[in-house]
Amino acid sequence: MTLPRRVKVLIGIAAVLGLACVAIRVPQIRTWDVDDLGALALIVVLTIVAERCSIPLKRGSETVNFALTDGVWAGALILVLPSVLTVGVLLGVGIGQAMNRWSPYKIAYNVSQFLIGITLAEVAFAGMAKATSPTDPRTWLAVLAAMYIAFAFNASAIVLVVSMVEGSRFRDVFRLPLAVNVFHWLGNMALGILGALLIVEEPAALVLLTVPVALAYVTYRRWVESLAERDQMRDLYEAGRVLQGPIASADGFGDFLGLLERLLPADRVELVVVDGDHVSVHATTGTHSFTVDETGPDPLEALVTVRSGIAPQIALVGDDEDVRGVVAVYRKEPLGTKERLLLDGLARQVAIRLHNHRLFGDTLERARLSEIVMHTSDGVFAVDGSGRVTTWNPAMQGVVGWTEQEAIGARYDDLLGIANIEALAGSEIPRTEPHDALVRAKGGATVSVRLRTSTIRDHLGAPPSHIVVMREASEETRAEQLKRDFVSMVSHELRTPLTPLKGFLKSLLEGSVEDSPEARQEYYAIMLRQAQRLERLVGDMLDASQIDAGGLVIDLEPVSLPPLLRRLVTDYHEQNPDRLVELHGAEQALVALADPFRVEQVVLNLLTNADKYTPTELPVDLEVTQQGRAAVISVRDRGEGIPKEHQARVFDRFFRVHDDGGRRRTGTGLGLYIARSLVEGMSGRIWVESEVGHGSTFSFSLPVVDVRPGDPRTKRDVTAAARNLMAV
Repeated sequence: MTLPRRVKVLIGIAAVLGLACVAIRVPQIRTWDVDDLGALALIVVLTIVAERCSIPLKRGSETVNFALTDGVWAGALILVLPSVLTVGVLLGVGIGQAMNRWSPYKIAYNVSQFLIGITLAEVAFAGMAKATSPTDPRTWLAVLAAMYIAFAFNASAIVLVVSMVEGSRFRDVFRLPLAVNVFHWLGNMALGILGALLIVEEPAALVLLTVPVALAYVTYRRWVESLAERDQMRDLYEAGRVLQGPIASADGFGDFLGLLERLLPADRVELVVVDGDHVSVHATTGTHSFTVDETGPDPLEALVTVRSGIAPQIALVGDDEDVRGVVAVYRKEPLGTKERLLLDGLARQVAIRLHNHRLFGDTLERARLSEIVMHTSDGVFAVDGSGRVTTWNPAMQGVVGWTEQEAIGARYDDLLGIANIEALAGSEIPRTEPHDALVRAKGGATVSVRLRTSTIRDHLGAPPSHIVVMREASEETRAEQLKRDFVSMVSHELRTPLTPLKGFLKSLLEGSVEDSPEARQEYYAIMLRQAQRLERLVGDMLDASQIDAGGLVIDLEPVSLPPLLRRLVTDYHEQNPDRLVELHGAEQALVALADPFRVEQVVLNLLTNADKYTPTELPVDLEVTQQGRAAVISVRDRGEGIPKEHQARVFDRFFRVHDDGGRRRTGTGLGLYIARSLVEGMSGRIWVESEVGHGSTFSFSLPVVDVRPGDPRTKRDVTAAARNLMAV
């Protein structure tokens, strides 16, 4: 694995200190004799043997190794020169770990920290030893104290690098192998001191020492294996618990794969899940997804790749008939029999989890669809293969009157009088066009409905069932009629101003009309009025579209109403010289919070509406008054009035009142609808007062503010104040 930069820095510092420990022994090395060289060779050989027989204990991505090397060094601490022991540690550890094929970084760090630790022990032993005889108990105590310093330093150094690589806390990593380390160290010390005693007192008895050394090695090995088995059982339990955990998401495999890496053990484990052309690759580092071509011969072979020169060992996820993916294990050693059984068993558990997740998703989707069906405004019911109702949503009761309890289990033809739903559904393809039908409602009444049907099949191959969506045809009929009326009305209204425009332009072009300046002025005035009428029509349709889309813009500001209305009346008279508009109440000072452009638009719509219903010889009245905290603008016509049953709908879109002859006046039916929307957008309200035979008065209110145009207060303050007043 790639080491973090701070770990490399730590290794570099340790290497420098280790070389320094060797450097301080160089003067003493020059004084060696043959005995010193023999002792060095023995220390190196014993250290190499101890390193080759080290016992590994896996800890995450790192391995803690237990060996008898510190026992060798404890005996040598009593018998040889410090320089001999230091060089023996350098050569023995370096050669032994190189023969184990450990990484250069690990060898460099281990050699360096062992050199530092043994140097500390040598210094401590030199200061504490009161006697140099191996048979003196004080020497034994000095060795224990000195070697404990080396032990504490070496253990801390190993734990430090493991915690830095793993990103764990030092205390958590240090606590894990602590008991094994202590007992292992005590046993090594006893063996080392005993070996030194035998060399001094009875060298031939060293042969007998091989027995306790072998027993200690076997004991250590079994102890470490028991710890590994305990960790493996815990990891196996955690892996099973993770796979049996919540299944709301199929992406939660990171923790499981991390446990599997420790269980096997492996450098990396990946889970490749294939669902059609969608592939998800899960690892401890995360999940990435992509799509593949399903036409390939075997996509799994291409999806499981070789990493760092290690071919993966795989286990299929699923059975031969339904392979959902593979678990790929990346490690140099082949899997043992027990490990293969473990991998295959966990792969089956992964397949079960994926299957359960799919079932969970199907169930959740069905629940969501059921919730949607239960709350839709359209009637929906389902019919099984035998023609009996299996689903009946609440909206069906509103259409035909039958409750769910009455409908479930009944035959659809007996209940509704509909024949041959199978024919309506067609060849399992949903009908995109509705089908009009008469159905029998509760009580025997007949209801005209519009049906859409489709056929569905169960994924297990059950007989087909049918889904029917039903709504009353009257609503759609009215909507379609309204659409047809609107198209007809707009076509007529657009054609009305275009006809005289086209006629006058054609006549002027052909020269078939009087061409005097006075006549042309009259023609131009007529064409201008028709163009303005066309412009108003297009503007009304655009405003209605903006209102429906919620995009109507209203810019509120203090507006002095009397000057605005006087200017508006003047402009209207210039465009309509035959219509008299009488303005009342314009002499008072009245300021409202409004959009001046929109106020003009509302008043023009009301004046245009009044003009259509007022005889030419009679005036239209425009009045502005103040009522409490509101300014009220009213437009009164002298027409035939509006019947009470129509007054509530005159502000609806496209609504127009018939006259006495049953005909409708010209217009789009949008003017009053736009006026209401604009007034409400300015925090006001609009209403009509009318009596048949006595005309109609359309009025709207706007909030009054106690400021004048150009007031230094911000528009936001004025707006807030006015809306608070209207709320009160």
